Amino acid sequence: MSNTILAIDTSMNYCSVAIYKKKIYSLSDYCNKEHTIKILPMIKKILLLSKMTFKDLNYITFSKGPGNFTGIRIAIGIAQSLSLSLNIPILGISTLAIMAEQAWRKYHQKKILVAIRAGAEKIYFAQYIKDKKSLWIGGDTESLINFYEIETKIKNLNTDWFFIGNGLEKFNYQNYLNFKTIKNISPHAKDIIPFSLFNIQHKKFLYTTEVELNYLNYIF
Repeated sequence: MSNTILAIDTSMNYCSVAIYKKKIYSLSDYCNKEHTIKILPMIKKILLLSKMTFKDLNYITFSKGPGNFTGIRIAIGIAQSLSLSLNIPILGISTLAIMAEQAWRKYHQKKILVAIRAGAEKIYFAQYIKDKKSLWIGGDTESLINFYEIETKIKNLNTDWFFIGNGLEKFNYQNYLNFKTIKNISPHAKDIIPFSLFNIQHKKFLYTTEVELNYLNYIF
């Protein structure tokens, strides 16, 4: 089987799609609450752009959360429908890990703190480190925390961490001047592709009934 991958992200305010076939083709658009309206035309457009059809796909991958409940359900709904109709494997990747991968792709940072808003003064938080094998370590640090708990999480860390996500907006990170920070990062489907290739190599893809979402016990 060849490695033609469709990746979908609708977990936050942007929708994005990507196709991998020896190279990556991708599209992104601001969706706000129009994920359902925009994502299917984007998938059709990326197939045209890459000169492929649905029948050329071998794997479906998507952002499984945490994030916006409706957006996450849209992504898994599309992924499961395609998996069933095309009889191909499916895989969900953590939104927080996808954002860490984007920080690596854009800024070559290997130690990432991710914080995204979860509503009601809460944030989704994780610490990811890219190891010597280029694998992201830190899935077990993903948690839903109260906003004020950020300082407890980071106060004993050294100063070469890169802090990303809209969960920073109310945090007084100026007190931590040695932390590198960038707020305007949203997950992108193209950053799902490296995880997809790793899981293909290690035969970790699933079929539709086995997929679990990652709500971290809070829905917004």
